[in-house]
Amino acid sequence: MIRVRIPRDGRVKVDGCEVTYLPLEPEELFFRAFRYHDFDVAELSFNSYLMTTSRNVCPYVAIPAFVSRHFRHSVIFIRTDRNIRGPADLKGKLVGLPEYQQTANVWMRGIFKEEYGIEPQDIHWRTGGQEEPG
Repeated sequence: MIRVRIPRDGRVKVDGCEVTYLPLEPEELFFRAFRYHDFDVAELSFNSYLMTTSRNVCPYVAIPAFVSRHFRHSVIFIRTDRNIRGPADLKGKLVGLPEYQQTANVWMRGIFKEEYGIEPQDIHWRTGGQEEPG
């Protein structure tokens, strides 16, 4: 998955730097960035960045570049037999997701709270594997 093509194709130059562009999958990129501090510049998991920054152990400084611009409302799927007509109907419901701390899910909990008044504790969250139990 290549989310940032401009440095790779050369349309943007970094003055005084020779750029080595590594097109890695997000999981490998985030793991290497936080475990081994392999990169001078990298896309990071927003949630991992927040957690390490709050512990004063983050070797990176964030810049306001949001390279994954997904409309998060479009990635919530509901069962049609559960009488869910809007976000408020999720209160008290069981919601499954692959990882509670995944950045997309952090954004969704923030959207639920800010736009719909749904607190994270209003929902029963369950995590597990997408292709197999986990």
